[in-house]
Amino acid sequence: MSESSPRTVTLRSVRDEKGLRHLSATRNAAGEIVLKGQDLGKGVSEVFGPDITEYEWEHLVAAPDAARLLRALGGGPGDDVLDLLPTGPGADVYGLLAEHEIEYRTLFSRLGD
Repeated sequence: MSESSPRTVTLRSVRDEKGLRHLSATRNAAGEIVLKGQDLGKGVSEVFGPDITEYEWEHLVAAPDAARLLRALGGGPGDDVLDLLPTGPGADVYGLLAEHEIEYRTLFSRLGD
């Protein structure tokens, strides 16, 4: 896939007794990765307090850091980093970023309904 073509994958989409947790990753035309998440329900309240039931966020991994992440995941030329990111209920992309000292910045973060 051409790096200039934006592409999105779902890393996590879980609905259980704690609510809904969704996380996606998009590689944009600039080669950056945008992580976009939304958590709803009891799980949010357990972290942020009983009056908070929603948390949404967007984080940006800059293109040079996305290339470092690709290499850290064992990828090489022609590979798409999105294909190598962990997926499923326990997917911990943020732990992976921390493990490899790959920075990201917050584009958007919101608590509340």
